[in-house]
Amino acid sequence: YGCAETPAQPVEAPQVVQTEAPAATEAPVLLETVDYAASVKLDMGSETVKEMVSVKMFIDGDTTHFYVPASVSGNGVLKARYLAVNTPESTGKIEVWGKKASSFTKEKLSGASSIVVESDNGSWNLDSTGGRHLVWVWYKTADMDDYRNLNLEIMQEGLAFASSYTDFVYADACRACYGGCRPNRRKRP
Repeated sequence: YGCAETPAQPVEAPQVVQTEAPAATEAPVLLETVDYAASVKLDMGSETVKEMVSVKMFIDGDTTHFYVPASVSGNGVLKARYLAVNTPESTGKIEVWGKKASSFTKEKLSGASSIVVESDNGSWNLDSTGGRHLVWVWYKTADMDDYRNLNLEIMQEGLAFASSYTDFVYADACRACYGGCRPNRRKRP
């Protein structure tokens, strides 16, 4: 699984945080935690299409329905499928970690003071079913200065496999996150 095959744009260096981990020895062991979601920034002036949204309904870890203006979707609802991630199922057939992924997405977006969905290019693209728009999801809470990329956060938490699409806007960050988060990834049975 890889997030993308070719780099699309430069990415800031991920933030590295050192934390102490319990060890059997007397000296503490420092583990580096990399915040890949902080390595990308929402650029409201870029060529991609963006829209401020609010949540209508949570479906699962990588699908949410958002309220949007009729100019974006005639019925005022954008059914969003998150780019670059594939979370385990939590509706119909319940897969291991599916409910955890769904809860993570719901927790992040429920606590958001602002949510933006972004296409990967200059138009709103549909998935292979034709029923959902492929988007990057950004959110921020009242105490945050910058938006965070939820797609990368889901992957970084080990709650999704990377989708194998190419030429993503955030290809470098996806590749780094997927490669660097191997210890966090949940294994499907």
